[in-house]
Amino acid sequence: MVTLAITGGIACGKSLTAQFLSARGIPVCDTDQVGHALLKRGEPVGEAVAREFGPSILGSDGEINRSELGKQVFAAPGRLARLNELTHPAIMQHTRDWMAAQGGSTGIAAAVIPLLYEIGDESQWTSVLCVAAPEEDQLKRLAERGLTPDEARARIASQLGLAVKMERADYVVYNCGSKTLLEEQVEHVVRSLRGE
Repeated sequence: MVTLAITGGIACGKSLTAQFLSARGIPVCDTDQVGHALLKRGEPVGEAVAREFGPSILGSDGEINRSELGKQVFAAPGRLARLNELTHPAIMQHTRDWMAAQGGSTGIAAAVIPLLYEIGDESQWTSVLCVAAPEEDQLKRLAERGLTPDEARARIASQLGLAVKMERADYVVYNCGSKTLLEEQVEHVVRSLRGE
């Protein structure tokens, strides 16, 4: 079975790329969604994060307020590294378990892993697809998510440079136009992976 890691910059279109892959019958695991589930109250990872970062990141319901957590960790690189230490091992174990459960029936299975290169996991995958976009598009999309320009730039800067990710990937799709254009690029990648 071909295993495909989808990575790229923040707000570049990884989720949309994953939707296009799913529409073509390729199962996709999104590690951001896995991470959100693991941060729930009562989950060991969530409890560890709450202990580490304190009550200021908790909402009135006792759940972790991801927006508040994000403000803390992106304001201090050491805090981001600590969050990653607490969350990434469990996220990647869940992803590996999910991938193993896919078997070979689909031919291809994919996982969205935004920090693939940052955590040094690229060698575990058959192929890597990098989703890229112009920085001005990233900033606009992050503003639509409620981030200030400074917060958006801090999040972009916290990741490995997009040019490096593009250079290291097996495939690159560039999300700088319409959804149709991105979908056509994804279709080309799928055909290549299937040997068509």
